[in-house]
Amino acid sequence: MKIQEYVDIKDYSTLHIGGQFRYFSVVSSTEELTSFYAIAQNDVKYKEIPVFILGGGSNIVFSDGVINIMALKIEIKGFEIITETNEYTDIKIGGGEIWDKIVEKTVEMNLSGLEALSAIPGTVGATPVQNVGAYGAEVKDTITEVEVFDMKDNKIKIMRSADCKFGYRDSIFKNEAKGRYIITTVTFRLFKSGFKIPSYPGVKRYFIDNNINSPTLKNIREAIIYIRSQKLPDTRTDPNVGSFFKNPIVPKEDADQINKKFPKAKFFPIDDEFTKIPAGWLIENTGLKGKSFGNVSIYDKNALVLVNNGNATKEDLLKAKNEIVKIVEEKFGITLEQEPEIV
Repeated sequence: MKIQEYVDIKDYSTLHIGGQFRYFSVVSSTEELTSFYAIAQNDVKYKEIPVFILGGGSNIVFSDGVINIMALKIEIKGFEIITETNEYTDIKIGGGEIWDKIVEKTVEMNLSGLEALSAIPGTVGATPVQNVGAYGAEVKDTITEVEVFDMKDNKIKIMRSADCKFGYRDSIFKNEAKGRYIITTVTFRLFKSGFKIPSYPGVKRYFIDNNINSPTLKNIREAIIYIRSQKLPDTRTDPNVGSFFKNPIVPKEDADQINKKFPKAKFFPIDDEFTKIPAGWLIENTGLKGKSFGNVSIYDKNALVLVNNGNATKEDLLKAKNEIVKIVEEKFGITLEQEPEIV
């Protein structure tokens, strides 16, 4: 294990925005992690430097200049079946595994639960933090426990799903426990039968267009990958962090009022009191889709995505974000919230 100094952030960010990490290190096992933390806690050179956990850098906006943190890239691997019954299989997966590779593998094993979350960038360890979700599925639906290194108590702990306080794109790791835990492994319970076909229009259209009457898990994964490829730009050519805004959940009566003005709009009831409105729809219906804000633009195929046009800074991005939030609020009375973390 080596601790580097002044490491360029852009190499570790899909948005390609940011200056340098003051310190940077990679850990590939829990043993290395505990050794690292002993150094970070006791060496006077590092003792006062905050530790920042880095996964795939696909949901983070970094500041410019030198950020005075110890960036710790988690590359802990592992894929272990720990329980198997006639109905389900529990699999313990290393936090440093690439998320979509794991989804692909579980679909090949004909295990359901993750297929709707195909083609999402990042690592396994990052998914509980954000409670990653798409097409009606969230990782909380399959997570049974999360193994963490507690930096406060300096030891490995097991957190059950309920302990994680999962919410919509939210968890304990983003709130009261932010900066305390390092996720080392995540255990998922995946099922051998009874999978759910996403009811989203794009998915249904894909199956109709491809004459698929009885979709398999593989068909669902292929549909999601295709749809996402049509809606999301490639980070290698158009740097981005995917969906930049959360889909707002509003009182049902507010959604109904908007629906009266836009009867063709597709909203998603949560329960008798609340409705989820697609943030992309809100942005698109202000006429902002494809608009450029200088070094940052709204992707012309998906209004949820902000793209770095080449030389954007964090300030450029925040200026564009604030303008979008203002315009949507003025037209619809809804305040959009950003999805990625800003460091």
